[in-house]
Amino acid sequence: MAAIIANRINYRILGLFVFIIISWGLAWPINKLGLLYMTPGWYTAIRLLVGSATMMILVIAMGKFTWPERRDYPLILIIGLLQLSIYILLANIGLSYLPAGRSSLLAYTTPLWIMPAATLFFKEEAGALRWLGFFLGIGGLFILMSPWELDWSDKNVIFGSFMLLLASLSWAISMLCARYMHWTKSPFELIPWQLLIGAIPIIIYAVIKEPAATVTWNSTLILSLAYTGFLVTGLSYWSGLVINRELPTIVVSLGFLLVPVFSLVVSALYMHEVVTPLTAGAVSLILLGIVCVVV
Repeated sequence: MAAIIANRINYRILGLFVFIIISWGLAWPINKLGLLYMTPGWYTAIRLLVGSATMMILVIAMGKFTWPERRDYPLILIIGLLQLSIYILLANIGLSYLPAGRSSLLAYTTPLWIMPAATLFFKEEAGALRWLGFFLGIGGLFILMSPWELDWSDKNVIFGSFMLLLASLSWAISMLCARYMHWTKSPFELIPWQLLIGAIPIIIYAVIKEPAATVTWNSTLILSLAYTGFLVTGLSYWSGLVINRELPTIVVSLGFLLVPVFSLVVSALYMHEVVTPLTAGAVSLILLGIVCVVV
């Protein structure tokens, strides 16, 4: 039995999933620190440029550099704009209005969009067990977000939440495109161009909206940009595209709910945040939901 299970596990995909969960889970508080010293537009632009340069250097070093062809343009534009440019910008704007933990939870509401779209338009299999997993995961996420604790009379809370929900919708559309559009080259070959395309509108946005932005350069900001640019925007987004191509989007979107769960665990262990019985129950629901979907 153990041999059969081992043969069914794709350890490469499992390793990439673990890498994404850890790197993205740590990214939200690190991102929040960086935004204390730089405006969202310029922070996002530099982060994307660092990620693009990182992946371009790796592609060249691995001998995989190739110029994009006309048939590559749709995927470069869709992933570059929706999953990278728009998602990261909206997430950073929302993050500037809400705490990091709350922001990460709202940004990972992608299953709300993925599950109905994948079943209705792309005919992904979703039996009773997967629907049960979906409702368990979303229920756990809803409890973690605790919307009843937010001050909905505060316009900043409403605006920040709306930006993060739009970010999750943008990511959901890009995930479906990455899964079902035709790839003529590997994600590794295309990711530098996708990151570069994603950076262009953000730079334009920053120049127009934040022309006189004040930047406080210090070690915290530099380390934040290095981490989110090199590790998160570069390597982790490439890993996400690889996973997205090989697994159903329903499984991927619910699997990514482990990111805020990991953030909660880190916060409890190293920042001494209290884990209430309600929080523990919500995490249990998410884990149980993921098990249902994967099975």
